[in-house]
Amino acid sequence: MSKVYKWIENFWYHYKWPFCIVAFFLILGIVLTVQLVSRENYDVYIMYVGDAPIPDTQYQDIQKSLTEVCKDYNEDKEVLVNFSRTAFIDDEEHEMASTVNASSTQFLSSMSVQPYYIYLMTPLVYDIYKDNGVFVPISELGIDVPEEWYYDEKAISFTKTDYATSHAGVDNLGEEVILVIKSVPYSHSKSTEAKERQAFANHFDLLKSILEYRK
Repeated sequence: MSKVYKWIENFWYHYKWPFCIVAFFLILGIVLTVQLVSRENYDVYIMYVGDAPIPDTQYQDIQKSLTEVCKDYNEDKEVLVNFSRTAFIDDEEHEMASTVNASSTQFLSSMSVQPYYIYLMTPLVYDIYKDNGVFVPISELGIDVPEEWYYDEKAISFTKTDYATSHAGVDNLGEEVILVIKSVPYSHSKSTEAKERQAFANHFDLLKSILEYRK
């Protein structure tokens, strides 16, 4: 037993750093492989930004409602919608508002390079970003939208749409929710730009299905 202990002690003394480095990259490789294998291949990415509570039952309803009007854009024989939430507290007097909103603002500053193209947000959040050139004017998309649904030229009052008022989950995101679509971000890479344009086309098609839905 003492020989084994001495061997281990000697090995650790001479090779502890190489061993730690190899172990680190081995563990990192395993983690990345698991994440890659388990990662869902989503057809669209939608982000809600606001302070509406979304319990699990409502989240499931939202997923179901969005899946009903979404197509299998990546042609993998499965429709998957990534619906995510970023908290933003409209009430400035709330004790957590400054902390939560600072974190959200930092996250949203990279909006142009995120996979999310369709955003649902409160008017306060929209007013922060509406002049940054990140949203495409709805009026330029050629979608049949009743005039009274427009919040302004770049946004739709989502709660006024037939889709929102007749689908579970999305009908309870707050009295005032703004619907927008992000423009295609600039890229030096032609292949990356082509992928982004295809992603935009997919999200535009979903947006069209939502806005042209009638009861």
